[in-house]
Amino acid sequence: MGTLDLPHDKLKVATGREGAHVLIVASQGQIDAFTETSGESVGKHVNVASLAQDAGIPIGMLDNVGLLIIEVDPNSRASMDRVKTIRDAWPELLIVAAIKDATVSLIRTLVHEGVSDVVALPFDADEVLEISRDTISRRYESKSKSTNDAPLIAVVRSIGGCGATSIATHLAADLGAQDSGGKGAVIVDLDMQFGSIADYLGVSPRGSFLDLVAAGERLDEELLTSVTADLGHGLSAIVAPDVIMPLEEVDTQNLLSVIKLLRRQFEYVILDLPADWTNWALSAVMASDVILMVVELTLPSLRQAKRRLNLFRSVGIENRSIEIVVNRVEKRLFGTISFPDVETTLGHSVLGSIALERPLVSTAQDQNLLVSAVKRNSRFVKDVAKIGELLRAGQLSREQ
Repeated sequence: MGTLDLPHDKLKVATGREGAHVLIVASQGQIDAFTETSGESVGKHVNVASLAQDAGIPIGMLDNVGLLIIEVDPNSRASMDRVKTIRDAWPELLIVAAIKDATVSLIRTLVHEGVSDVVALPFDADEVLEISRDTISRRYESKSKSTNDAPLIAVVRSIGGCGATSIATHLAADLGAQDSGGKGAVIVDLDMQFGSIADYLGVSPRGSFLDLVAAGERLDEELLTSVTADLGHGLSAIVAPDVIMPLEEVDTQNLLSVIKLLRRQFEYVILDLPADWTNWALSAVMASDVILMVVELTLPSLRQAKRRLNLFRSVGIENRSIEIVVNRVEKRLFGTISFPDVETTLGHSVLGSIALERPLVSTAQDQNLLVSAVKRNSRFVKDVAKIGELLRAGQLSREQ
């Protein structure tokens, strides 16, 4: 069992409070069980306090508290309201809700009320340690993030085969070509099992993104350069392994370290996410400035898109970070599903659309070329450029 002596310096930066510490507030029975099982693992910056599930917070209890882990009874209105009261009074306070048998809908409600994470009851010291560290680290990274870090764009698919990788590669090419500073854009293939960026772009790399993740403390600019393929015209690529790898091979913290280094080396970083959702994939999305979700005008695509949006909202990703792009749009007078239908179904506005151009896109990819190399003035190229323009003027603007 690890110690609960959490990163105090990070907690101070994360919350802006001198002497910030962690406070666990729960009913007497939960506190007794926790202190009995955790023993000496509770560090000097962790305090506990016994309080009924629906009792108000006494004046002064939260002075200098940076992270509050508080028991919540979902069946008690007073207990639920207490969370909102705390959030309103202490907006910078990190809050983790302690709940027995939490449901997805309940977690969504609590996230909406400003809760950063949820821990299960009865308390397990190791779980408390892990969630506390993760919560502190996420806020710390957000607070200490350099303004020189490149924007991070995560391209996610609503459904397999919707053309997300095609859009991701061409968007990266467009963003890189627009960069006058010389850093360009890099696209990273995070699909370890079905990644196709190497095939689409004709890349024969000396390594993959998994080599960077596996490097751990050995990760540096030299290793990054050795794995990155420079395709010219401001576009670089880091591809997936050439053999199928288990999804659990990726260490989340190492992946985030790779992303952090990439954001210092390039002007734009684009992640092509796998179809399957893992903790590390979700962490990569949560670290992104923009989540570009690719959908099609089909019921299966929109159903899956809605599920993904619900997932993002359940973990606290704000709607303003998400952009919807409709792919393979046919220019015809009548259609079964319209853009307003998409927006109504998803409860989210549409940023733009990409025209269907068969067989141009697949022909270019079969030749390991971008579509612009085959037909520069195609509707597909123009539509991707328009998406890039909208992102640079909005979400990716350095003047925000």
